[in-house]
Amino acid sequence: MPRRSDAPLSDSWRNHSAWIGLSRRVQERAPAGLKHSHSGIRGKKRTLYLNVDILFLPLSYASSLHPNLRHHHGAAHRQTHTMATTSTILVISSFVIAFTTWLYLRLIPVPLPDGIPYDPTSTSRPFGDGSTIKSTGRLTREPSAALFALCRQLGSPIVQFLLTSLPGTTPTLVLDDPREVEDILLRRNREFDRSYLTVHLFQQILPAATLAQVTTPKLKAQKRGWSDVMHPDFLRRVVAPNLQTAGVELVELWKARMEKLEDGEGAFEVLNDFYSTALDAIWVAVLGKKIGVLRHEITKVRGEGETDGETAKLVELVRFAVEEGSAIVNAGVGSLWPALTFFLMSFKPSYRRFRSVGTEEVGKIMRAACERFHRLSDAGESSAGDGEEHDTCAMDFVLRREIMTAKKEGKPAPDPTRNPAMLDELWLMLLAGHDSTASTLAWFVKFMGLHPRAQANLRQAVLAAFEGTKFATSSEILEVDIPLLDATIEETVRCSATAAITTRRALVDTQVLGRHIPKGTNVILNLRIDRQPFEIEESQRSETCQAAQTKRPRGGIEGPSGRDLDLFEPRRWLTHDATTGKEVFDAYALPNLTFGGGFRGCFGKRLAMLELRIIVTTLMLNFEFIPLPTEMAGLEAEDRVCQVEGAIGAGKVDFILSAPCQNDII
Repeated sequence: MPRRSDAPLSDSWRNHSAWIGLSRRVQERAPAGLKHSHSGIRGKKRTLYLNVDILFLPLSYASSLHPNLRHHHGAAHRQTHTMATTSTILVISSFVIAFTTWLYLRLIPVPLPDGIPYDPTSTSRPFGDGSTIKSTGRLTREPSAALFALCRQLGSPIVQFLLTSLPGTTPTLVLDDPREVEDILLRRNREFDRSYLTVHLFQQILPAATLAQVTTPKLKAQKRGWSDVMHPDFLRRVVAPNLQTAGVELVELWKARMEKLEDGEGAFEVLNDFYSTALDAIWVAVLGKKIGVLRHEITKVRGEGETDGETAKLVELVRFAVEEGSAIVNAGVGSLWPALTFFLMSFKPSYRRFRSVGTEEVGKIMRAACERFHRLSDAGESSAGDGEEHDTCAMDFVLRREIMTAKKEGKPAPDPTRNPAMLDELWLMLLAGHDSTASTLAWFVKFMGLHPRAQANLRQAVLAAFEGTKFATSSEILEVDIPLLDATIEETVRCSATAAITTRRALVDTQVLGRHIPKGTNVILNLRIDRQPFEIEESQRSETCQAAQTKRPRGGIEGPSGRDLDLFEPRRWLTHDATTGKEVFDAYALPNLTFGGGFRGCFGKRLAMLELRIIVTTLMLNFEFIPLPTEMAGLEAEDRVCQVEGAIGAGKVDFILSAPCQNDII
């Protein structure tokens, strides 16, 4: 009878971790108790695998059962390891195949059963319409144009945009009808709110900004706190002079560039100059501090040496923060999975630097403003109800009101640097205002070069209004009535389509153009007005849409103003006053969709239009924009946060041929 080991199982288990499988012949020599438990398999030619689920034993303990077991454990271990590995591979492979099959089927979209048109071929491929839009966007750099081409392809103003049927995916529709888009934005706020598509996009970078929130009482209170910042009186008194200064410095920069050109005429890139102008203007308008980006560029062009170190450092920091912020949002816009894109970007050093630079620089300015208001308050120069004369920017207005309100209520003054809503809202104004205005100005000079007659008419009107001066003051520019100037700016905004798309989410079951829209459905709205809309029976439109049309005596988009929408024609915005017979600007000639509308519309619209009026007037008083060569005159664009001018396959394209106008002396 073989002697069993005296070592207890617990010691063997504790000292060894090798595992084996026992063969039939090994088990025949095992102790009776163990052999008896497997007597039912005696005589069969197979190997027993004693694993963790059935008698999986430690090697040392199994070896102690009989000395001969040590002779076989090497081969048995190898055989067990091979078969166990094979089983594991089979299990993992089966799981991978099952999951891949499930995922593939879920990536194929399922349309709504409500009769809304869709592309049948999209129901047989992963990501449906998304794959087509993405591939088209790589070629044209305008995926939004390809998105709305679905409506033309299917012959309907409202179609389904099929992406996936993954859990959590909500149905998405595309709407391409200016009147219905305007109606949803302006008059149907109880039925439609900002879509989670937009909210999730901006929550990754500015989570406390109004753009990154759905409508709640908290959001309404936050928007009320900023609404007075865009009051016309405040903009004219505080913001406009700084915008005019930026326009004057832009003229100075271009004159410096022209001095480098032969005979004072030639081509040079201006898009970056517009970015510098917009950055100078929006920074001082929002934060009240002049950073001197344009002055820095003028110094470099003239070769007057380097800007002082502190200013140069501030310029580079601000440029980095604004450009990095725009790049982050643009990366999400161009991604099929924005959340994952932002998550991966959050690990980049540049992203962390953007967050730290933005918080530190804006925080310094906010603390300085608070200290100034405290000094004024202690000196008795302001009270809870006045002190507006000390406001130098939008931030001052909001901070002063918070500080005075806290003092009146006997509460400690709040620390604005610890208020994420204020910080994020300031950065939203900086990023959006900087990008959109620069892009629109770039389109303006391109349109002027392409349409000499429209430019000549505008210049004649501007020169007549400001005879004998090249630099009108901001108050003069805002007070004078030049209908053609307003019409040209409005037509530039329409044709440039710097904001070409927005989204809304159905809060309730509702209808659009007679089609049932289930609650929770995303609706992508086309903000472009660059082609004839679909013919739609008036009875299919909502009651509010029909009522609004009766208030347009010229017929709106269905009247004379809606003709030849593919052409740049500022005069479509002009009409004659029935009483005086004078030519006047008609703001309702077409739906104005670029800035959205209603409660969720862009509250920076007044600031943007103010800046465009001042900069355009200043440029027209000083320059003539000569037609570009064919290779530079394309109108291709690139989708970003704001649609910018570009050309397919080119990096930096925006050039302009400039010459001094007839009353300019360089």
